[in-house]
Amino acid sequence: MRKLVLNAKGSQNRCALLEENLVQEIHIHHINETAGSIYAGRVLNVLKGMQAAFVDIGLEKNGYLSVNDLPPDLKSAKLNEGQQLLVQVAKEATEHKGPKLTASLEFGGQYLVYMPTSGYTAVSKKIEDPSERERLRSIGTHFCEENEGLVFRTAASGQAEETLHNEYRYLKKKYEALLHANTKAPALLTEGTPFFDRILREIDPGTLQQIVCDDSDLALDLKSRYEILEVVFHQSKQPVFDAYKIEQEIDKALKRMVWLKNGAYLVIDQTEALTAIDVNTGKFSGKSSLQDTVRKTNLEAAREAARQIRLRNLSGMIIIDFIDMPRQEDRQAILREMLREAKLDRVQTKMLGFTQMNIFQMTRKRVRPDLPSLITEPCPVCSGTGQVLSSETIAFKIERELWELQYMEHEAALIELPPHAAEILRGKNDEHLKRLEKALHFEIFLREKKEWTDHYKIVQLGNREMIQRLLKNKDKI
Repeated sequence: MRKLVLNAKGSQNRCALLEENLVQEIHIHHINETAGSIYAGRVLNVLKGMQAAFVDIGLEKNGYLSVNDLPPDLKSAKLNEGQQLLVQVAKEATEHKGPKLTASLEFGGQYLVYMPTSGYTAVSKKIEDPSERERLRSIGTHFCEENEGLVFRTAASGQAEETLHNEYRYLKKKYEALLHANTKAPALLTEGTPFFDRILREIDPGTLQQIVCDDSDLALDLKSRYEILEVVFHQSKQPVFDAYKIEQEIDKALKRMVWLKNGAYLVIDQTEALTAIDVNTGKFSGKSSLQDTVRKTNLEAAREAARQIRLRNLSGMIIIDFIDMPRQEDRQAILREMLREAKLDRVQTKMLGFTQMNIFQMTRKRVRPDLPSLITEPCPVCSGTGQVLSSETIAFKIERELWELQYMEHEAALIELPPHAAEILRGKNDEHLKRLEKALHFEIFLREKKEWTDHYKIVQLGNREMIQRLLKNKDKI
């Protein structure tokens, strides 16, 4: 069974894709995520040699806009310093680079993607029926005015022309409203698609058998929108990511070593230039010849390496050092296995095969930040050579643990945590903490640690007077 598990309870939204109860993908919504958002930007400087420009959109880092991402009218007119224009974030900023921008805007709906300046119509490759593809192309040509373009999503198949036209008009009005907005740059005009909507568009709902959700309102909304799908509301006190063993997969995804079922293991190391995966026989000795043992180990390693790449959302150049295989037929078997796995990956992946040194090479397109970078940050003590849980991750982990205590008999809880995590848990003017206390029906007291650490603990549960006494006296439990 292929199912999507949604964790919507709390401040941080997360989801996981499971196939036969094995976690294949994990998606976490970052509070600073900007992909898909549209800004009024101001050109700071034009790099003529690189045919690009840096654009101020009001974020910490300026955006990068290539000439290839300009609509035809701007390409011919050329950009000038100080010029104001509408831009959309195509790729998130990284540690060393600002966000990648495009001035060729896209507006996504359930059935269509409206592109005001693209000038072409396309149909999802997943719609295979030739007559349906031709019908949708004809509809798109009929809808579009000069320079407009449309992409028909898989969900558009079989939809009435009136339904598609209503969405086309809705998306077009969104664009026209931005055009007429008299906003001084830099400024955010509209945020990207909501997290769960985006995931459900990327992961075709038609390929799912079940959606599990821990928020009743969201579950009802999904039931009304996806009638053919089984939508399950997770009511258990046990957090939904714990119930489906997703939390432990997230913990494993932060570790270098990954054990295989046969006793062998992978070691995964990420660097600025590439990701290296090393295969080791470990405890696996096998009952066959050495060559057969190596082949079986490498095939198992290939499958798990591909899963870890999807799970951790690794991108860029990836090399895999399989156990040495002298026979060409064995290397071909590994290549075939990796090609099979690539077909399961929604992200563009290229398998380049083995080098002369028998190192397997592949590349994977960077769409979003990798999982470790979303939930960890460089350790400030060792100058970035190690990783610790990010302040956001700590705050959200604490919040999830507090939800498990909802309606407990105690009236207050004392938590010890790092200062930056406390700041996030409190929110602006303590607003988030107050909302949390109201929802959980008990008071929350925070005690900040002086030393830097990513550790936290729920120190004491009890009545309000006891907790306040502990805070005042700084007693240690």
